Amino acid sequence: MLSYRGLFMIGLLILTLDGCSNKGRPPFRDMALQPLGPCDTTELTFIRHELINFFHRPVVLLPEIPIPHAFLNLSKGERYSADSLIRWLAGKTNDSITQVIGFTHKDIFTTDKDKSGKTKEPKEKYEIWGIFGLGFCPGKASVVSDYRLQTTDQKKFDHRLRTVILHEVGHNIGLPHCPNPHCIMNDANEKIATVDNSADDYCPSCRSKIDKLYRFPN
Repeated sequence: MLSYRGLFMIGLLILTLDGCSNKGRPPFRDMALQPLGPCDTTELTFIRHELINFFHRPVVLLPEIPIPHAFLNLSKGERYSADSLIRWLAGKTNDSITQVIGFTHKDIFTTDKDKSGKTKEPKEKYEIWGIFGLGFCPGKASVVSDYRLQTTDQKKFDHRLRTVILHEVGHNIGLPHCPNPHCIMNDANEKIATVDNSADDYCPSCRSKIDKLYRFPN
């Protein structure tokens, strides 16, 4: 029969081995949903519910805050810089909240670049390029807008919103775009039809990549 000291040493060894197996894995704890400006409470509830059910992690709903005016660009109407937003939101993480997902009804944009890092041509189209969402890969923050997801079909709208949210959080976790046309991580490639054709989960390959970084509860 093992002594108390023997049991203690076995427990210590298990903890040590577990710590080694997680070495290099970024922490994945609570998420925060950050409304940017006035947001539909029904949509916020839906997003929070989907994030909790998918990732099995607590999701804190933060109080609404305004988008800084400095992020506004008026060259193509009222659009806000998604790049500025995610850098700003990343500063709102802390020891308990490791990811912040910003949500807004406002139109957002980024500058679409080619493989060399230059703005794609024609520049007048891609310099202030309207998007569904954006997230660091990997990173602590993402932002999603429903401005370009609108449809009279509620079921389709919910699918679009859920897909874009999980896509951007996937980038935060470290997933790149996926060539599988039905994977959540497939690049929308300028078409809302790509979002509509997405399945409800990451493909097995992307799931496998996640499992190498994180331990998700069953």
